[in-house]
Amino acid sequence: MALLAAERRRAATGAGEEVKLPLSDVALATLANLGQVAEVIDTGADRPRHGNDLFGAFGRDFATADGRRIMLVAITARQWRDLVVALGIGDAVAALERELAVDFAADEGARFRHRGGLNAIVERAVAAQNLADLERAFAGTGVCWSPYRGLHEVVAEGLVAGNPIFAEIVHPGDRRYPTPGFAATMTGAPRGMPAPAPVLGADTEEVLAEVLGCRASEIAALHDAGVVASAPGSTS
Repeated sequence: MALLAAERRRAATGAGEEVKLPLSDVALATLANLGQVAEVIDTGADRPRHGNDLFGAFGRDFATADGRRIMLVAITARQWRDLVVALGIGDAVAALERELAVDFAADEGARFRHRGGLNAIVERAVAAQNLADLERAFAGTGVCWSPYRGLHEVVAEGLVAGNPIFAEIVHPGDRRYPTPGFAATMTGAPRGMPAPAPVLGADTEEVLAEVLGCRASEIAALHDAGVVASAPGSTS
C-alpha cells in the first residue's frame, strides 16, 4: 500500500517519495490493531501464555537460571549449528537425530516436527545458565536470540509513547489509548490521525448502500422490519 501511494503521488506530482517502514512499527501496529496494546495498558499485565513455538522451524522462549526468559530461533542451518555449539548440546541432539533418523541441521521442518524433544534438550541447557552467561556464549555467533519481553514491557519501555505511528485517541466508551495509523512513514506527506474504533452499526447504511447497492427505501424497510440496526446517532 505504501509503494502504491508513493507511485500515485509520483504520477500526480512528479515528486519522488521515501517510504520508511521499520519492521518493529509493522509489528507494533499489528498488535495494536488486534487490541493487545490497549489491553495491556488497561489491565497492566500481559496475556497468559498459550505456547510460543515458531511455526515451521525451531523457535520458542526459554527460562534462564536467574528467572529471565530468552527467545531462541533457528531457521537457517548456521543458526542451528551455532545454537547447538553455544549451548553444548551436540551429544544430546545427535542422539535424538539417530533415534528419529533425521538431520536437524539440514531440515528446518524436522526441527518443528520434533520440537518436543528438541525443546526439552534446549530447555535444560538454558535453565542451567544465567542470562549474562548465555549472552557471552552467543556473542559473535550466528545464534538468533533476544531477551524475551512481554508486550507490557515493550509499552513501558517507550516503544509506543512518542512513536509517530501512534496517536492518543478517545474510543467508544471514553477509553483513551495509543492507536496506530499507517505503519509506514512517507516523508513527502503529512501523517493523518488514526480514527476511533467504530461502534457496532456505525457503518450499516454505508455497507448496505455502497456494497450491496440497496436503495434508501430498501434500507428503511430493513430497519422497520428489525433486520438491521444502526448505531445511536447514525443516519438511517
